[in-house]
Amino acid sequence: MKAWWDHLGVREQWLVGGGAVLALLILGSVLIWEPFQSSHRRLQQRVAEQRADLAWMRQAAREIQRLSNNTGAAQSPADGRSLLTRVDQTARAAGLGAALKQITPQSDDKLNARLDAVEFDKLLPWLSALEHEHRITLINLSVDRAAAPGRVNARVILQGPQP
Repeated sequence: MKAWWDHLGVREQWLVGGGAVLALLILGSVLIWEPFQSSHRRLQQRVAEQRADLAWMRQAAREIQRLSNNTGAAQSPADGRSLLTRVDQTARAAGLGAALKQITPQSDDKLNARLDAVEFDKLLPWLSALEHEHRITLINLSVDRAAAPGRVNARVILQGPQP
């Protein structure tokens, strides 16, 4: 290689050297600068998307807070009945009294309930009413098909309203 270089004239050495420098600059641009710029653009786009998501989440949080304040004011205050009493009375009012086989308290604000051969079409509105009208939260629901069509065996864990 040295012999080849020495064989070149001064002008040719300058041309080859300049071409090598130019080639290194082009390679540097293609291999380093362009990927860096591309990554930078992608990150800027992701930041913009994440900012839009954050703005949406903040707006949704305000809406949830507003609705929770409105719902809390519209709901009747605790009437002094225990969670067990409210669950039992609402189940009977919803026509589930015969299916309600067992209610077992777990703590002051949590209980298990077992319903056998309950009509599925009556179970869901009752659970919805517990949550929306009585602020009783459904923690767990386990449903198995019963022998009769349209009927299920259900196990629920319910938690009373938090003060």
